Amino acid sequence: MNQDLVFHLRSLTRCIYYVTDEEDVLLKELQVTLKKHESRIFIFNGAFGMVPLNQLVSNWTTRAAMTAQAQDIVAALDQIYRDDPRDEQNFYIITDPERWLNDPNIQRRMLNIIHHLHNDIRTIKILLFVGHRRVVPEKLSRYIEVVNDKGLSNERIEELVKETAGHLKKAAPKDPAKLFKGLTSYEIEACIAQSVILTKKDAEGSRIDPKFVSEFRRRQLQKTDLVSYVDTSKFTFDQVGGAQRFKDWAAKTRASWTDEGQKFGLRPPKGVLAVGVWGCGKSLSIKAMGQAWRLPVVQMEMGRLRSSGVGESEANVYRALRIIESVAPCIVWIDEAEKSLSGNQSSAQSDAGTTSRTIGILSTWLQETEAPVTLAMTANSLKTLPIEFINRMDERFFFDLPSEEERVDILKIHLLKAGQDASKFKLADLAEKAKNMVGREIEQAIGAAMIDSFEAGKEALDEAILADQLQKKPRIYKTMADELKEVLEWVGYDPDVDEGIRARFASAKRSETFKLLRAEA
Repeated sequence: MNQDLVFHLRSLTRCIYYVTDEEDVLLKELQVTLKKHESRIFIFNGAFGMVPLNQLVSNWTTRAAMTAQAQDIVAALDQIYRDDPRDEQNFYIITDPERWLNDPNIQRRMLNIIHHLHNDIRTIKILLFVGHRRVVPEKLSRYIEVVNDKGLSNERIEELVKETAGHLKKAAPKDPAKLFKGLTSYEIEACIAQSVILTKKDAEGSRIDPKFVSEFRRRQLQKTDLVSYVDTSKFTFDQVGGAQRFKDWAAKTRASWTDEGQKFGLRPPKGVLAVGVWGCGKSLSIKAMGQAWRLPVVQMEMGRLRSSGVGESEANVYRALRIIESVAPCIVWIDEAEKSLSGNQSSAQSDAGTTSRTIGILSTWLQETEAPVTLAMTANSLKTLPIEFINRMDERFFFDLPSEEERVDILKIHLLKAGQDASKFKLADLAEKAKNMVGREIEQAIGAAMIDSFEAGKEALDEAILADQLQKKPRIYKTMADELKEVLEWVGYDPDVDEGIRARFASAKRSETFKLLRAEA
């Protein structure tokens, strides 16, 4: 059982809020932990009313008619207020608190109970809220201790897997704690059963397949819209033009995710920041990194987590983080982080501090979590990006305008995507025409040239038409010059080592953008 919860029960903490996805498991554990108080443990269930805990747990197997002492939440709270344990200890479990606690009437009744307990030390009543997400109204926040379920222990996972495998007469997989980490007991049993059925016709025979378990864990992301799974199967570093130093770093860092590397003492990076010019392949590089590391990429969009209800945004963040940990090891990707994580400074005035609190929750989690997770952030600007996130990145890379050699690679990549034979083009000449363009602009120019070539009756993409499109297309480095200069000032440049000061150059060259803007100045 969760030791933090046991501590609060032994300390007779009057109000506890326990966040868990396994209510039934907790209730059975409470039966054991509070065995000597079993006649004084009551539970309010929205379907059954207020009943003794033993009666509810027994009902799971007997499904007998239950006699409730209080049918609704108001009656239940009134009963709790009036009850007199007479020098004993009464325990009251209230399920689905997220359904009740935002009601001002319920909050007032709760305060009446709390004030009574505060002023009568001889009356001992412990209120335990059990919900799948944290929703604590500000009015009650100073009176409630929040405890988060840390999930099944390694020992319990091993026991459960061996027990379930034994029932099915199958061999338990190697290192079950690592394989099933983050799943609930229900999910573990379902996963094992599905794997056994799915592999029934395989040459190797029916079994618990580690590959299926990994896929099962990824599918859990489809159960929520708080985060999303990014399919990186089609992305490789071969599709990224330039950014060679970033690629080299990602290739070397792959070792930190392997068993051999971790036995050596390597630890996966907590975070990596890709900042720089718009359209230079930052997002593509993160997707390719996921493929190179052979890890799922989970995209977190802060806009999805924000909600109008009091405390709901914070609750959504906590739930999203629990989901992420359930599919770890993984990469958590926040795209355009300067927008997703903005508003921290003005939060007190604009949204009563909600943005500030949600950012604080995410920042603290990144620092404290023991889950094998890397936070990957992409940003075009750093003006509104919270400094605490920047400082917690193990590596920071600046993605620059591509050099001529890199433009040749980018042309090859996008010509191939357009179904063209790159060997038929004078790539060096085209790269010169594409001077100061970013990869996205080159791709767009090829797309426009394909349309013009078709309209002109050409059999394939015409090189002259493509050269004209490349030469005439507006450059983002000019349209976004002021914003780009701000990023460059933050990155800085040390000529002695030919390197950025606050971020490494993603490409193995002196910054093209630094040279360009200084020449224009």
